Amino acid sequence: MSHSLNQSSHNISKQLNQQFEMTSDFEKRIIFKGKISIFYLNTIVDKDQIQSYIIEPLQQSFEINNENKLSIQQIKTIVNAASLKETHSVEEIKQALVKGNTFLFIEGETNGLLIPTTKWIERGLEETLGERAIRGPAIGFTENLTTNINILRRIIQTPELTIDTKTYGTYSRTDVSVIYINHLVDQSILQKVQERISNINVDYILASRIVEDAIEGKPKTFANLVMIKERVDTTTSALLEGKVIVLIDGSPYAIISPTLFVDFFQSPDDFHLKTGRFVNRLIRYLGFMLSILIPGIYVGLEKFHSDDYSKKIQKDVFNNGEVLPTFWEVFILLILFRILIDIGSRAPKGTVIIITLLATIVIGEMSVSAKLVHPASLVATGLSTFLSTLVIYRGQTALLSLRYVYFITCYFFGLPSIMVVSTILILYLVQLKSVGVPYLSPLIPFRCDEFQDIFFRGNLRKLQNKKHEFPNTE
Repeated sequence: MSHSLNQSSHNISKQLNQQFEMTSDFEKRIIFKGKISIFYLNTIVDKDQIQSYIIEPLQQSFEINNENKLSIQQIKTIVNAASLKETHSVEEIKQALVKGNTFLFIEGETNGLLIPTTKWIERGLEETLGERAIRGPAIGFTENLTTNINILRRIIQTPELTIDTKTYGTYSRTDVSVIYINHLVDQSILQKVQERISNINVDYILASRIVEDAIEGKPKTFANLVMIKERVDTTTSALLEGKVIVLIDGSPYAIISPTLFVDFFQSPDDFHLKTGRFVNRLIRYLGFMLSILIPGIYVGLEKFHSDDYSKKIQKDVFNNGEVLPTFWEVFILLILFRILIDIGSRAPKGTVIIITLLATIVIGEMSVSAKLVHPASLVATGLSTFLSTLVIYRGQTALLSLRYVYFITCYFFGLPSIMVVSTILILYLVQLKSVGVPYLSPLIPFRCDEFQDIFFRGNLRKLQNKKHEFPNTE
């Protein structure tokens, strides 16, 4: 049941302040000695319209008529707006504010006016570089914090969306916004994120990595305990799952926390396409495991088990008089492929094709023809690098470096070392936490109710109506 406005302006202000108390873009302006109050969210309204069409006409009317009080009906004839709506419902006011309306209230009146002043920021659809998708919105974040908040408010139009903006840095001040949906967020997670960000003590923030490190906490680990997103649709989805988003002025990326191991295997296509909902994620998990295991398995087989095969297989699959031993073949090729990816992602677009062509000739044809490397070594390392791209652009780069651990242990201790290293790795990952949430959840601890969006994408209507909960053992 909606509340009535049949009360003083102070009480109205109190109710709205209670709803938006943690929202930094909520503003109230009192004009004409407290007789009129206006309320709005400054990130989604046109302030010029408020000044030109509301405040200035009212000021002129007061000066000309020298009136002490204006009624709602009089204000309707003064305010220059195409449409006005009279309301007495506080709930309606809250919903209107998050749609970009300005609420005008007169002391002593039972009704107020909702005035359209929306200014949604329009941006041409630009495909995000690191998170391309077949379908779905292509819009990404910009470097302007106000623009990014405007985009989020346009999609999630609820008064529960809270924007908590504070400034950090001693010499150069940078705005950092912690964003969450109040009735969905886990308060203990929110408290940890806010506490860790508040402990940032730096001269300036020019890179989001400073905030990422602060949110991840200590001790430091090679695993990614936060996720970086440049797509707006995946960021809003995280908000609706009860996660906390951090935006930094000057950075076109959103920091999502908590972040779990399974999150890196999701893709926007999973939620926009009908096909592949049962197999796409399984392929990504399989690709990740093969990408870190193939080099190790290959050198382990060559060193400890090559004699178990016929001479023809040994010649076709393992070293056949090449200049470099198999271990150094694979190691050098892995480094070269990593360099190629690094160059390809940073080189000017016009040179990428040329660089790729040269790399294909030099690394591929020439090295094999000169018997520097075995063709099978080239296939193994190439396949490992190729499969790693399934997750490398989703922030999983650090875990992909595990291929070097398996590669070295398999060379010195054989294939059984895979089980030993995997056991140690799982035990290590189990004790990791992302702002208090177990990193391997819902696998460990096992939570069956969350499996409908882990290895496959479940029914979208059920997923959207499901309230996500995070186990917090701290």
